[in-house]
Amino acid sequence: MLTLSFDFQQLASRQAFYREFVAQSGCSGEFGCNLDALWDWLTGGIALPAELHLHHIAQANEAEFAPVLALMEEAAQQLRGELRLIHD
Repeated sequence: MLTLSFDFQQLASRQAFYREFVAQSGCSGEFGCNLDALWDWLTGGIALPAELHLHHIAQANEAEFAPVLALMEEAAQQLRGELRLIHD
C-alpha cells in the first residue's frame, strides 16, 4: 500500500504541497501542480490502495489549503476505501 505523509505545519503554500506530493507519490515531473492535476492523479494515476496521512491539519492555512483538502475528501469518497485520508 502506498502511504504518503504531509505535515501542514511545514507546508507554507499550496505549491509546497504539490512539490511534496510529486516527491512522495511517484507521479511524473510533468504533474501540473494544480487542482485538476491533483484530481487526475488521485482518481486515475496513483497506485491504489493508498493512504494519505495529513498531520497538523488544524494548523493549515485554511484559505490556502481548503480547496486541496476538499478535493482529497471528494476523491476518497469516490474511490470508496481505496484512498484513505488519515487526519491527526
